[in-house]
Amino acid sequence: MKILDLSSEHLSGSPKDAASLLCDEEPVAIFINGRHISTVLLGSGNIREYVTGYLFTEQYIKTADEIESIRVEKNRASVLTTNIFSSPGPKKTILSGCGGAVSYIDPGKLPVLTGTFTIPASTIAPTIAHFMANEERQPGLVVSALYRPPQCLMFRQDIGDDQVTDRMIGAGLIGKIDFSSTYCLCSHTVTSETVRKCLMAGIPVLLTTGHCTRLAAQIGQKNGLCIGIIQDTRLLILSRPERITW
Repeated sequence: MKILDLSSEHLSGSPKDAASLLCDEEPVAIFINGRHISTVLLGSGNIREYVTGYLFTEQYIKTADEIESIRVEKNRASVLTTNIFSSPGPKKTILSGCGGAVSYIDPGKLPVLTGTFTIPASTIAPTIAHFMANEERQPGLVVSALYRPPQCLMFRQDIGDDQVTDRMIGAGLIGKIDFSSTYCLCSHTVTSETVRKCLMAGIPVLLTTGHCTRLAAQIGQKNGLCIGIIQDTRLLILSRPERITW
């Protein structure tokens, strides 16, 4: 590895150790009841959490209790479920979020969140401050955290938007968290796939320090998910503003 010194009167800032800018990435093949269903690229972390979330959001399982075992080996996760014939629904759409992954995207076939959960606006700023200052954050990774005001229930990271969302949801399922009284704060662009996963889990509010696609906002409005973008000291609410109380 070679580092060039570009310092000049036009540049500022201190140099960083190159190793600190690198994050892990490894392929993991997922097998369900002996059948290969997907190979994904993951950052370091608990593979069981990711696999549990992935199986749930892709509707191979309805609860974590349907998983009998997950055996993790090098670059492979082998899952046994209580239903050996479990499989996702037949209708799928090619998505842009995960390199040709397939998943559901028809809003009419997604859950509609009808609960009355709301977030007091006064609690959002302290939550964002905690999120941004969290010492666990690693360079190059996207973050997804789950909160039940004022508590942070979990803080997960991975190399991609879909991966970190599934990892967070999987951790919640394993911990038997009631998602209907929580909200998610993430650092990545909210896509229709992020929205789909949150709707499957029943998370009623999704905030991001990144961006949001127009389709994601439309699905959120139709299906009861509040989506907001945090910009500096402002919160731009894109769907279901009634979930934020003033």
